[in-house]
Amino acid sequence: MKAQERKRTKRNLVIFTILVLGLAALAGFIEPLTIQPEGEPNTPGLGQLLWIISPFGVSLLLRIFGSDGWSDLGWNPNFKENGFWWWVSALVFPVVIPLTALIGIWLGGIELKISMFSEFIFAIFSGLIFVMIKNFLEEFAWRGYLAPKIYSLNLNIWISHVLVGLVWGAWHLPFVLVLWPYLTKEMLLYFVPLLLTGTISQSVVYGEIRLATASLWPAWLMHTIGNAFGNTLLLSSFIQLNLGQELWFSPGAEGIISITLMFAIGFWLHRRRANSSTTDLMNQ
Repeated sequence: MKAQERKRTKRNLVIFTILVLGLAALAGFIEPLTIQPEGEPNTPGLGQLLWIISPFGVSLLLRIFGSDGWSDLGWNPNFKENGFWWWVSALVFPVVIPLTALIGIWLGGIELKISMFSEFIFAIFSGLIFVMIKNFLEEFAWRGYLAPKIYSLNLNIWISHVLVGLVWGAWHLPFVLVLWPYLTKEMLLYFVPLLLTGTISQSVVYGEIRLATASLWPAWLMHTIGNAFGNTLLLSSFIQLNLGQELWFSPGAEGIISITLMFAIGFWLHRRRANSSTTDLMNQ
């Protein structure tokens, strides 16, 4: 990368981060003001809409007006020779989430309500279209813009994964505080670091797949499946986390078990990608 291009990339990354996190904070502030009093507890207001579309909008504007261009967006799905990575994208959350839940049940941190299974499955599919659209907007920004821009700076790969995860995680914080009002000050002392660690662990997995496929679509698939299962599981009554066990057994990004599993998968994918790159160089 030329010096001028590198300088522009750093500048635009700073602009992206400031605007996205600033708009997220603004969205978290106005969300309680825009929810109708007669609405359901989880009915989104204008703040939530702003929160969801702001990363997409900022990255779109920087590509159009910030001289970033479109070459690294990753629009092509690149199915050829990437079957393994697509399968990983589809299976990561269907493995990690049930495994986390099973460990929680085994150790007494989770109670399973079999009678709610049909409602859980219905909830997954009833919200699938919304999740697909939402995650296109997200991944257009996170794995379509932020990740490839940071990776293009050729920093240490683990530092790059951490930077992506920190920005992505910080973007979640204003709305987590709004949508989860039961979080006390004492809970926030461990919840916030765990959430940021969780988004870093997931960014390793997403990032390694993005680097291997040069496409944003596997991340979209993985994110959609993860939200469809994980968020529905957290919001449904199919499982119940016992009091005080949330930091260990939550199937969300903030659970210690799920964080550990994600880091393990990320390290495995990194080694596989590195070994594949070495093999390709030797065969040239």
